[in-house]
Amino acid sequence: MKNSKILMALFTLILLTAWSQKSEAQSIAYVETEKVIPEMDSYKKAKSEVEAYGKQLQKGLEAKQKELQAYYAAVSDSIKNGLMTGKEQKEAEAKLQKMQAELQEEAQKADRKLVEKEAKLVEPVYKEFNDAIAKVAKANKYIYVLDKQMLLYSVGGIDATEKVKTALGISW
Repeated sequence: MKNSKILMALFTLILLTAWSQKSEAQSIAYVETEKVIPEMDSYKKAKSEVEAYGKQLQKGLEAKQKELQAYYAAVSDSIKNGLMTGKEQKEAEAKLQKMQAELQEEAQKADRKLVEKEAKLVEPVYKEFNDAIAKVAKANKYIYVLDKQMLLYSVGGIDATEKVKTALGISW
């Protein structure tokens, strides 16, 4: 009889533990990140700054490209008109190759700068987004909040997208 009481208490404990875990499993929500981030004012500002910076870098590259094209045209004209010796032609070709290599290097450098600038500007946006998710999760007692795109399968579920938008001050 003593063993049956212990066995019954153990069974009850296991049942309660399983029930509480099942109820916690129900507090999983998802957010459609692609519907929230683009609507954030901080994201829009960061995006416009990145675009402006990209245009600035592009203008610098275009200026160097024009310089290269102008030098190439001048060399071509000189060669056609017989104004360059063989040695001068080789020197001009070497200079053209050097200018082209520098232009390619500048283009790669500009790409790296643009990526770095974007990462720097977007980092606080994602921090703000993650803070809003944490706030909503805490307020609604969600154990997990997942990105909807990461779900391989889902039937129903709790969509917390609008709650996160509200927490960020985005009207819907």
